[in-house]
Amino acid sequence: MKTFLIILLGCLLQVGAAHAQTSQGNSGLYRTAADFRQRRLTLPGNCKTDGHRLRLHEFLFRPYLTVEHHGQEYRVAKDTLFGFRDCDGREFRFTAGKQYYPILNPQEEILLYKVEQAAVGKNPGYVRRYFSASAEAPVLPLTLQNVKNAFPGNRKFQELLDAQCKQESDMTAFDASHGMTMVNWLLKRSREPGTGR
Repeated sequence: MKTFLIILLGCLLQVGAAHAQTSQGNSGLYRTAADFRQRRLTLPGNCKTDGHRLRLHEFLFRPYLTVEHHGQEYRVAKDTLFGFRDCDGREFRFTAGKQYYPILNPQEEILLYKVEQAAVGKNPGYVRRYFSASAEAPVLPLTLQNVKNAFPGNRKFQELLDAQCKQESDMTAFDASHGMTMVNWLLKRSREPGTGR
């Protein structure tokens, strides 16, 4: 019985350590597009347990953000970063204007972004959608023509887009049967052997 308890305790400690490692680092910075693709965070930390904090200074329009990390404060220029993961696990990408765009599908090749402005007073607000052909590609307004232009050599993809996407929202729809957004499913399908390019 004593041996069983020792083994059980050892297993619980391993599970606890594994959980701590996976929950650790839920916030941090992505220096480059390659870091983003490899999920490699700079200054990673858990906001709930580490006293980790990320401040964007968006209302002050500062060109840097501040990360509180293990009792130290770091200022990092926004234009030196690809993006960041916030304390809720959401991921964002910076653009040249130091704006940041929420990434809707960080695990997919064609990245989709959705920027919303709530209605304030007489301002009705808006929802704008953007995309980038890859993490390295520029962020552009999401239109059927822009997506087709981003893949000029893939005629099959362009044909599939024309056949399947009557409006921009069709591209961002999640295809549950394939576990990805429609635009990425069509891209994948266009690259399958025998479908032509």
